[in-house]
Amino acid sequence: MISRKRKSYSAVALTCALGLVLTGCGSNGNNVSNSSNANGDTTKQANAANTTAATDNETKTNEPAAPKLEEADLTLYYPGSPQKDEQEVEAAVNEYLKDKINAKLDLMPIDWGSWDSKINLMISSSQPADIIFTAAWNGFTVNVGKGAFLDLTDLIDEYGKDMKAVMNPAFLSGSKVNGRNYGIPTNKELAATRGLLLRKDIVEKYGFDLSTIHTTADLEPMLKTVKEKEADMTPFYVSSDSGLLTNLNFDTLGDNSVPGVLHKIGTETTILNEPSTPEFKDAAALSRKWYQAGYINKDAATTKVKPDELMKAGKVFSYTASLKPGAAEEVMRSVGVPLVQVELTEPTTTTGDTTGSMLAISRTSKNPERAMMLINLLHTDKTLNNLINYGIEGKHYVKVEGANDVIKYPDGVDAATSTYSPGTNWQIGNQFLNFLFDTENPKKWDMFKTFNDSAKPSIALGFTFNSDSVKSEVAACVNVYKEYFGTLNAGTVDPDKYIAQFLDKLKASGVDKIIAEKQKQFDEWNKSKG
Repeated sequence: MISRKRKSYSAVALTCALGLVLTGCGSNGNNVSNSSNANGDTTKQANAANTTAATDNETKTNEPAAPKLEEADLTLYYPGSPQKDEQEVEAAVNEYLKDKINAKLDLMPIDWGSWDSKINLMISSSQPADIIFTAAWNGFTVNVGKGAFLDLTDLIDEYGKDMKAVMNPAFLSGSKVNGRNYGIPTNKELAATRGLLLRKDIVEKYGFDLSTIHTTADLEPMLKTVKEKEADMTPFYVSSDSGLLTNLNFDTLGDNSVPGVLHKIGTETTILNEPSTPEFKDAAALSRKWYQAGYINKDAATTKVKPDELMKAGKVFSYTASLKPGAAEEVMRSVGVPLVQVELTEPTTTTGDTTGSMLAISRTSKNPERAMMLINLLHTDKTLNNLINYGIEGKHYVKVEGANDVIKYPDGVDAATSTYSPGTNWQIGNQFLNFLFDTENPKKWDMFKTFNDSAKPSIALGFTFNSDSVKSEVAACVNVYKEYFGTLNAGTVDPDKYIAQFLDKLKASGVDKIIAEKQKQFDEWNKSKG
């Protein structure tokens, strides 16, 4: 069992009919959360509703009360480090949820290094679970193809109306598979750029001119300086989800684990086998050069340790990342050291961006309706959202006096000593409900809007590949990627030799069949757009 706590997964009957709206399930008025409405409209609506209810009771005393939901247990699995005060926060969450949807939530973080193996085992063994984090880069469509996640389309219409009303429609439309929703995207930035995060103090210490960085290769002189003068620091950190090959600007068409990509910018519609592209070969060659120069960590091919964990320990100068406005400040809050970001591409929006962070409901869930009610609250209830993301006010954070929804660590507490700082903002619910730390730009959400509005849509935005007809080929190619991608990304092998082997094994595993099927589906989808 993955669970760190023993839980009873016995079925809890829903006595609330499927057609019952959240108003009859413990919510006041038409809004799920009073706290999410700062201007007091919700309070007025609730008072009006109570007045109406009182009048109705005088005239309809014999009318039975609406049925109440029986208590349900829910689990939420997501990648991240377990927090010392997790159970205390969990207790506060459950007290809050009692009058909302009468559910108890078990937060189930799994360390990043173990996430893939444990979640895959949980899915393959049909372990009981309710809500599971997923993403395009984390096997979303492959798991949909396996039947691991429930079709949420009707549940969204029934129990996610409030969430749907506040979310950019592109998220739900862009994350569909065969016209159906199997995951609820985090309401956050709708676009992305590729770039770098660097230690700001080291940049300033050596007077590095970041305006000279236009490509990743331009970072090389700075890496040389760090290598020579900071003996305990890795100049350029590479892991399973960071590095030059993870930073290529391709549209992966909905799932990073399935071969076949398009260039994000332009009108070219030919789907490519990524390892055969000039961009892949150049990045692999640069990785090899940097590894041999000692700029890349020796365990790059095998480590799954997140770069920000080592950044916190002062062991890393730079790494690649998907960026957005305020990304450096957001990461800085958890690592405790100042960072600076360098964008290397212009903002684009792809299907992968709409599916870059989602919550799915497991097919083994005993309470899918209640799970959807919870996801709806995570998108609409400011109190619940911030309780899970930041913990308990007064202990894990304090409000900054005179600033609206701006917080800071309590006196004597920082990122290193905080007993609850999960860094889950981008994974759970609606990020626009998040409080801002005093180290973040107060106009962050306005910057997000400008960022989203400025993004160029990929020609394939909205397309997601259905791999049902090539499942065995996809599985075989995934294994080949596991064998070759990590070592090429790390620079530990000769790319001239290993890329040729990589391509040969992909071909033998059926990559041409996958790409041909993906091309066929994409052409049909593109034609249907008119």
